[in-house]
Amino acid sequence: MRASAGFIVALVGGTALGAAHAQGAMPPARGVGLSAGGGVTYGDLVSGDFKGTKAAVGFDANVGVVIRRWQLGVGYDRTNYGRDDTDGDFIVTNIYVEPRLLFASPTHRLTPYAVARLGHAAATYEGVLGITDKATGYMAGVGAGMLWPIVHHAQIDAAAHYARLSHDYGTGGYADAEKGGRASARVGVRVGRTR
Repeated sequence: MRASAGFIVALVGGTALGAAHAQGAMPPARGVGLSAGGGVTYGDLVSGDFKGTKAAVGFDANVGVVIRRWQLGVGYDRTNYGRDDTDGDFIVTNIYVEPRLLFASPTHRLTPYAVARLGHAAATYEGVLGITDKATGYMAGVGAGMLWPIVHHAQIDAAAHYARLSHDYGTGGYADAEKGGRASARVGVRVGRTR
């Protein structure tokens, strides 16, 4: 999973950046609008202190305001990972701010985008003796994706993301926090209306 997640991020990122370079001379979309979306995610915690986790399916949802080629949104995601040293799932949730830069497309069939995420992270798991451990921290990541229109105002939204996570269990501050990375791919539906 670690190799394939890296390949997905590189492939989608390269496709979006290549399309952006080729379409850089296109005029930006006009108008202001609202968008909302949701999707299914698949990924794993891939580095740092997150050894022993198992790739898992999760979900995310977001809402945003679109101004020309920019979308500023807020989102939420949740994934229940398996982990070797826990009795139950290792649950990771994030609430984040997500600016997206949409690139113009001459055909209006595909719209690549670049995205950044920054927000609040949380983790919970059931440890020894049935005690539930909880942590809070931050997440920061980047990604690239593509939009495909399916019906009026609705699009398929597919992307790959990589983020850094830090979870503090209250054991001494940032230096003792659990840190690592997460690679994931997502596919979902985005609904937007411009006015």
